[in-house]
Amino acid sequence: MIILVAYDISDPGRRDRAAKLLQSMGLSRLQRSLYAGRGGAAKARDIARALERILDSETDVADILVLPDHAWSRRIEVGNGRARVPGRARPPGVHIA
Repeated sequence: MIILVAYDISDPGRRDRAAKLLQSMGLSRLQRSLYAGRGGAAKARDIARALERILDSETDVADILVLPDHAWSRRIEVGNGRARVPGRARPPGVHIA
């Protein structure tokens, strides 16, 4: 399973804390506010609880999805970004699974 986390956090300090938290929990940064890593529902709940302590419920939002591996393998990837979910390295370009 793949955990995908996307957030919109208004304050730079909270945003930095959220980024460090997600990376400390084993997620890789795919874009500025998009992270992915291996895990299931229990890990996703742990991430949600930890993010709740950082986010301002009035201004910030985070979405956490748990995807089966086959859904992740069907994504369309455009560009040559460097970050990848462990075990899913691909060469630069457009990839349609």
